[in-house]
Amino acid sequence: MTIAGALLLLPAAAFAYMAAVFATSGDVQHEFAVALGHPYGFLLPVGVGLAVAVVFGCAGLVTIRRWRGWRIWMGVMAWGLIAVAILNLFASIRPESSTELVVDLAPVAFAVFMLVAKRRERRPDIAAVFDH
Repeated sequence: MTIAGALLLLPAAAFAYMAAVFATSGDVQHEFAVALGHPYGFLLPVGVGLAVAVVFGCAGLVTIRRWRGWRIWMGVMAWGLIAVAILNLFASIRPESSTELVVDLAPVAFAVFMLVAKRRERRPDIAAVFDH
């Protein structure tokens, strides 16, 4: 389960890096200002990137530390990744190459790994805590 939690930290780091690039790159700021029609338009992708990084980071830490409620975080993140990957496949009906298809299906493989790891994890025995 620690591996699945650590793997959740990778997208958190990637989104945090993306947000930092969007916040510091003058060219990117200009492009978003033009596209969104507002001089501070770049703050939208920065905010979204930071929010997604926080969600992935929290899910990873909760899973690694096995804090109370970690199973629901793991399940939501796994099913969310599956939904996003399937929507991405519908957006690009015909991938240009088999490599693109593998890249598109990689989040599904990661999500299935997370669901299997969650399923195989031993459930805590609450009764043993209160049994004398």
